[in-house]
Amino acid sequence: MKFLLDAIYVTLFLFTIVAVLKIILLKNIVYKKPEFLSDKKILTVYYSHRSNTKSVAQNLHSIVGGDLKEVKLIEKYPNNIFKMSKLVRQQMKEGHLPQTEKIDISGYDIIFVGFPIWGFSVSLPMKSFLKNNNFENKTIIPFFTCSGGVSKRKVVKEIEAFTNSKEIIDPLFMFENGIFLIKEQITKWLNKIC
Repeated sequence: MKFLLDAIYVTLFLFTIVAVLKIILLKNIVYKKPEFLSDKKILTVYYSHRSNTKSVAQNLHSIVGGDLKEVKLIEKYPNNIFKMSKLVRQQMKEGHLPQTEKIDISGYDIIFVGFPIWGFSVSLPMKSFLKNNNFENKTIIPFFTCSGGVSKRKVVKEIEAFTNSKEIIDPLFMFENGIFLIKEQITKWLNKIC
C-alpha cells in the first residue's frame, strides 16, 4: 500500500513540474499579430461581468493591437449573483436590453467582440452594444466565454440579428474554467481563421 501511495505522489509531483515548466516556457513565447490584420484599424470591445471575458480580451488585444474598450452599463447589475440572475431572466423574458455607454466604432475595420454567454445566449449588455451601433462595412470577430455548451452557429445568428455586418468570422469559444493557456488558444484560433 505504501508503494502505491508513493507512486501516486511521485506522479502528481512530476505532473506539477511539467505544468510549471510549460507555463514558464509559454510566458517567453512572442505572439505575433497575424498578417491579415496588419493594415487594418482594429478595436477589441468586450463586456465582462466577472473577469473571465476581460482576461481573454486583454490577452487578445496584446496580440492583435489596436484599441481596447469595455462595454459599460449605465445602470450596473447588482453584485449579488442571485439578484442579478433574477433581473437578467426578467429582462430576457421581457426583451429588455440595458443601456450602455456609447463607444464610437466608426473608425475601425475589424471589431473583435467579446462577451459571456448568459442562458445559452449573447449577454444582454453586448446585445445592446451590437444593436446600437452601425457595423456596415465592418468585420466582426466574436469571442465568448461560457461555463457550459453553446452552439457557435447560434451565437453568430444572434449577432447577425442585432447588426448589419455582412462579415462575421468564426468565433473563439472559451470555457470559463479553461482560461489557463489563453494566449496559446487565441493564437491557434487566429491562425485558423486567417
